[in-house]
Amino acid sequence: MTATVLVPILVVDDNAAKRLALRSVLMPLGYHIVEADSGVSALRCITDQDFAVILLDIRMPVMDGFETAALIRQREQSETTPIIFITAYGADEISADRYSGGAVDFLFAPVPPDELRAKVSVFAALYLRATKLASHAEVVQASADDFKLLVEAAPVGIFRADLQGRLLYTNPRWSELTGISAELALGQRWNTASATPQPLQLVGAPTDTTVPAGDRCQQFEMRHPDSTTQTVLATMRPTLDRAGQASGLIGTLTLVAAEAPRRSSGASPASGTGVTSGEKHHAAPPA
Repeated sequence: MTATVLVPILVVDDNAAKRLALRSVLMPLGYHIVEADSGVSALRCITDQDFAVILLDIRMPVMDGFETAALIRQREQSETTPIIFITAYGADEISADRYSGGAVDFLFAPVPPDELRAKVSVFAALYLRATKLASHAEVVQASADDFKLLVEAAPVGIFRADLQGRLLYTNPRWSELTGISAELALGQRWNTASATPQPLQLVGAPTDTTVPAGDRCQQFEMRHPDSTTQTVLATMRPTLDRAGQASGLIGTLTLVAAEAPRRSSGASPASGTGVTSGEKHHAAPPA
């Protein structure tokens, strides 16, 4: 069951009777009406929550509507909030530069109820759409964060490359297998860690590093920086853009077998004693 989103409307006027009149006109629309009796009170309200639209009286003591709007626009969260000025001025008394001061529209008193409801409804619909998109974006971001955690903790190496096969991303397991950090891997060919210039075994794809036409599976021999020789299996498939064209590739790297580093010719194990062939034992003299 989807929760109903209340549309908050801020009404700012130092005259309580005018605020009540505006509230009465908007009540049938079912919006959440918040009242402020001064510019200072309005500024407090916008720090507490966001509004779909602000109905702002121009003639107020201490801080008039234009000054209030200018301060509202200085706050990042409310710099794009629609402001409709309510005024007793004549249309010919409102200069064009007043729109640059924060107004999106002017309503002249006495305000026609149908006109007020129509204009507020437009901004309310935009607010609901923006709220829905923001909620969807949060869900998408949460899913992306969860997926990133899974990729980072995956027991297989995972990589992504561009159309030329140059690495764009590698996960921690890929770095463990290759001995190459994610920073150093960026821009390198996806098989840059292979010890031999060509794959040892190739199944159903050409021997190149560009994006495959379909799924590809290749086996490589790599020499790790610790001198361990590893046989790994790389599986790849192309990624497609919205037009269905190849835009890069994603792949995995799995350890098939690992061979311990060879010992130097001048040393050999001695049955767990740790003694090399060049050492001699001398029996202790009898007591």
